[in-house]
Amino acid sequence: MKEKIYTIPLNDAFDANTECPFCFLYEKLEQSRVEYTVGASMMEPDSRMVTNEKGFCNRHLRQMEKCQQALSLALVLDTHLNEVVKKLDALKGEMDALASPKRGLFQKAPDTALAAEHLAAQTDRILESCAICDYIRETQERYMDTFFLLYRTEEDFKKKYQESKGFCLEHFSMLVKLSGKHLKPAGQTEFLKSLYEKEMENLRRINEEINYFTKKFDYRFQNADWKNSKDAPQRTILKLVGK
Repeated sequence: MKEKIYTIPLNDAFDANTECPFCFLYEKLEQSRVEYTVGASMMEPDSRMVTNEKGFCNRHLRQMEKCQQALSLALVLDTHLNEVVKKLDALKGEMDALASPKRGLFQKAPDTALAAEHLAAQTDRILESCAICDYIRETQERYMDTFFLLYRTEEDFKKKYQESKGFCLEHFSMLVKLSGKHLKPAGQTEFLKSLYEKEMENLRRINEEINYFTKKFDYRFQNADWKNSKDAPQRTILKLVGK
């Protein structure tokens, strides 16, 4: 199989032999994007415009904080916070109307419930927006497209898929939903059958491993070999909820 730049990450993920290749990709993407945001992006105006507007979720702000790039982090926070202030300041007229006790005889009293709804909605939009989450989601979607392209056209990759350990439930569901977009009816039928069988086989495998993990805390099994169950809780969580 002749690799192209856009196929290398996907092949590497399947070569890693993890519980979910797409979660493997997610972790790599997340780490690199967090480091980029408090690193090279400082000198890229287009990137700064995006981060100023969208901001970051709790998870990614905490990861940026751990990068120990204090000045870069402060610059990103400063310009993003300016945008947050502007967005909430747009509601100043509504808030001022609520606080004003004086109004004319025929002037309608402000709708407090509606003002509260507008303020909450604007705040929620700020909280739910994250430049890093959006980047990862868009890149993951391209990886999904590449997966189906390689599955259809490259026998070597199809073999890697067949020998894999399946996927977390979220990415399993995404593959099911996207299969009709990328495969013809006969190909989709074949793929769904193989995907379902693979997922069930590996869910049962990890179910056995987590069950064996619990038995190791029984005195009757304390001298037994751990087999492949030492990290079963971590891998079970990944299988259930992904990264």
